[in-house]
Amino acid sequence: MSFIPLRAAMAMFVLASAACADFDLEKQKLCKQYPERCDELDDTSGALNVTLGYSGFMRGCVTVTATDADNAGNTRSLDVAIPGKTPGTVSVTVYRKKNWGRMLSVTAQLREFDCSGPLVGDPQKTRAQVPEEGTLDVPFTVRAIDADGDGYFSSADAEGVVSGTDCNDGDLAVNPSATEVCNGKDDNCTLGESDAIDKLSWYTDVDGDGYGSTEVNACVLPTGAVTAGGDCNDSDAQVRPDRAEFRCDGKDDNCNGMNDEDFGVGNNCMDELKCVGTVACAPTPSQTACVRLPGANPAIWYVDGDGDGSKGQAAGMGCEPPVAGAATPSDDCDESSTYVRNGLPEVCDRLDNNCVGGVDEGCAPLTWTTDEGALGPTDRLNSIALYDQGQKGWIAGPNKLAHLDSASPGIKEFTSGSCRKSWNAAWAAQDGRVFVVGEDGWLSTRKFVEANEECFTPQVPTDKNNTDFNGIFGIDDPAVGATIFAVASNGKIYRWASPYINASDLVEIAQVPANLRAIGGLKSVDSLIAVGNANADLKAQAYRVNSTGTTWAAEPLGASDTAFMRSVHVLNGHYAYAAGDNGRAFEWTDGAGWHPLPQLPIPNGAPGVPDILDVLSFSKNGIYAVTTANTIAFFNGSTWSTVHTAAQTLRSLDGPRPTRFAAAGDGSTIVNFTALAPLAP
Repeated sequence: MSFIPLRAAMAMFVLASAACADFDLEKQKLCKQYPERCDELDDTSGALNVTLGYSGFMRGCVTVTATDADNAGNTRSLDVAIPGKTPGTVSVTVYRKKNWGRMLSVTAQLREFDCSGPLVGDPQKTRAQVPEEGTLDVPFTVRAIDADGDGYFSSADAEGVVSGTDCNDGDLAVNPSATEVCNGKDDNCTLGESDAIDKLSWYTDVDGDGYGSTEVNACVLPTGAVTAGGDCNDSDAQVRPDRAEFRCDGKDDNCNGMNDEDFGVGNNCMDELKCVGTVACAPTPSQTACVRLPGANPAIWYVDGDGDGSKGQAAGMGCEPPVAGAATPSDDCDESSTYVRNGLPEVCDRLDNNCVGGVDEGCAPLTWTTDEGALGPTDRLNSIALYDQGQKGWIAGPNKLAHLDSASPGIKEFTSGSCRKSWNAAWAAQDGRVFVVGEDGWLSTRKFVEANEECFTPQVPTDKNNTDFNGIFGIDDPAVGATIFAVASNGKIYRWASPYINASDLVEIAQVPANLRAIGGLKSVDSLIAVGNANADLKAQAYRVNSTGTTWAAEPLGASDTAFMRSVHVLNGHYAYAAGDNGRAFEWTDGAGWHPLPQLPIPNGAPGVPDILDVLSFSKNGIYAVTTANTIAFFNGSTWSTVHTAAQTLRSLDGPRPTRFAAAGDGSTIVNFTALAPLAP
């Protein structure tokens, strides 16, 4: 038969204030109704009167438990609420069931706050025998401290006082049921502030850059954490928010969700060769490169360096002209010469005039004409100067000055004493005026006029005996007359200007520490170059002048041995040539300076390397030299060869173009070269 719970009258515990008569009457009714279970009813003939004395708190609950001493399975409990006054006493009557023994084990244990609160402290225990009639008092006393009146007992350990769960019994707001917030105290007496509902967000900063990555919630700043988050790479202190994108590397350096946004990656650009491309990151961090688009192929561009109207001097590579006027491809295979370019007719002058890769196509062997003993078989000509496209000229030597004219066969020699000095060099203006210089500071000039035999011949005013002039060059000006520059063995440089007759027209403008042997240039003062050898080490030296002609800067040629430079020829603003003793020759190129050319080879039968006495250039691949081996040598850009051998030494070369030039030398010998047209196919 299932247990049918009896009504409240069957409750084992009855508060002392309950009406016992009514309770007994109710039991009798129940026994008549359920006679088989009358033994389970309370025996109300005798009872225990449990009194609970309490102090130190107002809110709480005591759980009273009665257990049959002979049968632990017979047990009942009752929660007794504290009535809300302190100190005080509360009582409860304990009845045994009819089928229980009379000896009961009674315990009392305190609960915090109310009867649903936790048990605190150790239970108080006693044994008592239920009397057959009447009641037996069973007293208990419980003590706990609730100083702040929040219903929770102090956790402070004190003798005879139940220790509760209130960790701060002096603060009404602190107790186990309080809400934990960040206020510097443990509001709910559990886990400190770690369970606060208003914890702040912090971020661990591994790389120490002031920005963190992993969020940490706490009331106060944890060790190793910072207030700012958003670090997208917490292992690199350079990567963090709130900074510029500082590396072009395909990564987000400032954690804004974009890569390389400050570098314009993908934008259109133009590289250093002016080729269109797109911006990309370069291998070096923080740098970009312009990656050329397919089809954007640079080419070499060319300009006209020699002034012949065709462009063959490389000006740089690119997809656009690097300088104004540049063109591609090249239409000039030799930018050192106005006599070579695409489309020119080939002439017989040892140059590849038409840039087809050959020299003198269709030409017969080149020939020379020689006039020996033009002024006398024993006379020496130190200089020849041609003008009028090489159809006329002057020759000069010791006590010799004569005029040449191909249209009027014969030579006109001027025998006046004013024209007879020991002349070393001559230069002719295009109007036919000649200028000669020589030993002991003498200079002279005249035009070719048959009836007038006199020359105008001044002498330098000072140091005459030590001023031996060796070289001369003029800058022609048809409007006012040529300006002449002469160099001497004592290093002095003179300027002689029109009208040439005044003392102020002849001026010493500079002196350098060298033995000067020759001077050359173009049509401006700053193109002038003087050569010789330096006094200090006797090695080859060149001097270049400034635009006023007053300052001459030394330019060592790099010769390894002592040697005079005896001649110089300025081809154009990009090339110049100097030559002299021991077959040494040097080339100057704009931007690269001086460098040696191959040394002149020893001709057959010569005792050694001959000296070069004069040099004349029409191209970097067309350089002529007269030598002490009685030869005219030719340099084709790579090697020297002998193109003519004379009976005596030739000392001077001059001519306006590679198809017309001449040499003069000992025995008053004159050797002419005039090119012919190629033979008809």
